[in-house]
Amino acid sequence: MNVTPIYAELRTVEFPQEFEAAWDGRIVSDRIYLAFGLFVGYWAVFFLSSLGVVTNSLVMIVFLRQGFRDSVNVSLFSIAVWDQVKCLAGVIFRLDKPIGLVNPVWGINWKWTSWPYLIYLPIFSGYVSYALATYVSIERCLSVSIPFKVKSLITPQLTASFMIVLSLLVFGSFSPVFFIYTVEYNYSPIYNASLASVTLAKLYYAHDEIISKLYKFLGIFYPSVFCTVMVTTSAIIVFHLRKSAENFDKDAGSKSSTTAVGGFTRTSSNMTPREAKVTKMLLVIIFIYLMDFFPRLCKYVASLIEPEFFAYRKYHNLMLVMSNTVWVLDFINASGNFFIFMGMSTNFRKTFYLIFPRCQPKEKGKP
Repeated sequence: MNVTPIYAELRTVEFPQEFEAAWDGRIVSDRIYLAFGLFVGYWAVFFLSSLGVVTNSLVMIVFLRQGFRDSVNVSLFSIAVWDQVKCLAGVIFRLDKPIGLVNPVWGINWKWTSWPYLIYLPIFSGYVSYALATYVSIERCLSVSIPFKVKSLITPQLTASFMIVLSLLVFGSFSPVFFIYTVEYNYSPIYNASLASVTLAKLYYAHDEIISKLYKFLGIFYPSVFCTVMVTTSAIIVFHLRKSAENFDKDAGSKSSTTAVGGFTRTSSNMTPREAKVTKMLLVIIFIYLMDFFPRLCKYVASLIEPEFFAYRKYHNLMLVMSNTVWVLDFINASGNFFIFMGMSTNFRKTFYLIFPRCQPKEKGKP
């Protein structure tokens, strides 16, 4: 198979000639594509992923301190783990430029040796995170719809089992993509050293490029399912939140039947104040996932409508500009939950300040 380097100046990436022959940079010029990739695909994502490593570490520390007697802690901790995987992969992959300042050859080899794995790991980790967030939306929907039955049914152990199964199922379904590239080393007279190069493996072409088609299909199937479930459950949750708020006003001072739950008094049609706060916080998280879903879904629908809208095909530049935009949204999502928890969860905030007392803001008038 004849191959031609795409990045001729580095001689590091090689793809079939038919890919390069079909290249069309007229929609998005190479200059815009490279500038967008540098400032958005590299620096913006590097900053957000670095921030995410810190924030997700803090989230996991707080939940470990609180324990896992509540299924909500189990699910949110699991999401934080996968967000951490995403952010770590984002940081490690982009270390090529700092390494390149020390030794250009090391930087080039770092980038292309890690490229077949770390370029996809944040994407697949993100899908797992979406799946777990979808479970959270279902669990919360059931909790506000049939609270007394769900409380005894959905235990932390059951939630942990679902977290593991969903993680293995979603991540495993994408895992063949890791094997469609191979890394080779070739001597470069420019650098007087062997440079890593990435080529398409035979597996890419196997069975009429079935892995590529599977990747595109799952890229639409998962977001479509997750988005549909989240929208439906969110609508039900909002309905019950409004109903609960109305019933609290009506039941104040009334003689309606009540049940003591966790130190709070709950009427047969109400949520406790704590449950309402937790539900609102989870609803915010779900809405952020929905905002992140839509651009990704549009990108994959476009790739189905136009097969050339794919990496190293006719609309390579346009596809990667959109991909970098989606990545920024992904990493904002992956790094932002800590701030939501701090702003909306009293228990999380108290535990955080208990662990890190120096971070607690001082009251006015006190030294």
